[in-house]
Amino acid sequence: MSRRRIEILLATALAATLAELPSAPGAESTGFIQDNISTAKIVANGARYVVDISMMATDVEEMFLKTRKEHEDVDLNQPGALEREIGKFVAGRVTMRDGGGADCVKKVEKAGEDPSNDEGVLVELSFDCASADASYDASKLLATQSSRAWQVVTITRGEAKRQVMLNGDSPPVPTAEGR
Repeated sequence: MSRRRIEILLATALAATLAELPSAPGAESTGFIQDNISTAKIVANGARYVVDISMMATDVEEMFLKTRKEHEDVDLNQPGALEREIGKFVAGRVTMRDGGGADCVKKVEKAGEDPSNDEGVLVELSFDCASADASYDASKLLATQSSRAWQVVTITRGEAKRQVMLNGDSPPVPTAEGR
């Protein structure tokens, strides 16, 4: 069995095990598993998608350091500048495409501190697609993060939910049920 296949199996087993752990009474889940693992919660409503991406702040900081040339002209000390730059950074590396392969219209709804986790960053993106048969692609974000980066993606359409684990080498994930 190849090393790559073993890594995928271990990451999937870890995610499944951690998903089964009970949370403390009254505690809200932060969605974080460990460094280099982020979450994406996709809520589909027809051809419109809202995607909440949560990451450790330290992971975002490392990505900013790796890509510092992209931000060298931005004064991050100005009010709201860091949040705007985080949103722009994540949005530039996450895409959704409709069934015909066209990019969906993307908008950064929110970006900044994760209110449910003081060590996290939350970016909310919305995508308006030409059709409800869209696919989600975070491979550029994950490749920028680390060769060990994974993302646990939860896709919700009505009452139906499913989870998928992605890394920088993963193909785009179809958001339609049964795929």
